[in-house]
Amino acid sequence: MKRHFLLFILLCLTGFLFSSYPLQLKTNNLAIYAQNPVSQPLAEMLKAMDENIDSFQMELGVYVDALAPVYLIENNRSYQTLALGKAKIVEFSDAFYSGTEKRIYVKPLASIQENHRKILMHEYIHWYLEQVFTQTPLWFHEGMATHFSRQMGFEQYLYFLQQSFLGEKSDLFRLSYSYPEKKEDWSLFYLSSTMAISYLKNKKNEQWNSFWEMVAQQHRKNLQAPFTDCFNRAFHTTFYDFHKEYARYIKHLRYQYLLWSINALLALLIPIILIIAWRIRKKRLASLPDLPLPEDEETEM
Repeated sequence: MKRHFLLFILLCLTGFLFSSYPLQLKTNNLAIYAQNPVSQPLAEMLKAMDENIDSFQMELGVYVDALAPVYLIENNRSYQTLALGKAKIVEFSDAFYSGTEKRIYVKPLASIQENHRKILMHEYIHWYLEQVFTQTPLWFHEGMATHFSRQMGFEQYLYFLQQSFLGEKSDLFRLSYSYPEKKEDWSLFYLSSTMAISYLKNKKNEQWNSFWEMVAQQHRKNLQAPFTDCFNRAFHTTFYDFHKEYARYIKHLRYQYLLWSINALLALLIPIILIIAWRIRKKRLASLPDLPLPEDEETEM
């Protein structure tokens, strides 16, 4: 009873909060709600996002006509109110997609350090996947959002390499529908999920294209595609078997990364070694005593 009462209060607060968030801007793919009119630079950035979204949809071949509702929250306190009752990871996020309300919420942009465009693209992809699928596993959600918003940089690959050699890894099968409990495990979960998408896309390209064609067929019928069924049929495997296959790939990949790292280190060290060898040789030559030059012998007559 108490839980239902708290939920009722939260819904009332949410309804009151968003009564003051009118529609301020429409782009080809987004509907922007905010308390105040959107500034010109922000409006231009949001409209420029349409290019990213169009390219994303074109690559997958599944086109969504609906506009993703994006709420630009006015202050951090209101954002934290919205995060109540959500997964713990939401409290530390700069934006999140709520499957209950089918909305994207963004904290005050001035308090966000990361690239705003990448964050919005990340959350748009979550919304997009909910439009085209039913029962999408969490690792696929986060992997797609991170991969296609280009949030995976060189530093993240180095972190993955370090963690993999320490024996740390994310169990994608076990975490299909929940985040890791410990905050320190979140980064590795995002990395593992993103690399799982890269593995499917790059190593199984034919099956990847077949998978999205199945989704497109369902979408053209105005139906959401059953994720598990499409995945099993396109990739000829189950989630559990894919998890084991991916774990073997990661084990092989970490040794491949180590080999690349050693080669890169050698490439950097060789010029230094040659310079050191040249200096040593130069010092040795300089320490040798000067020998007298041979005198020319007189020619006998």
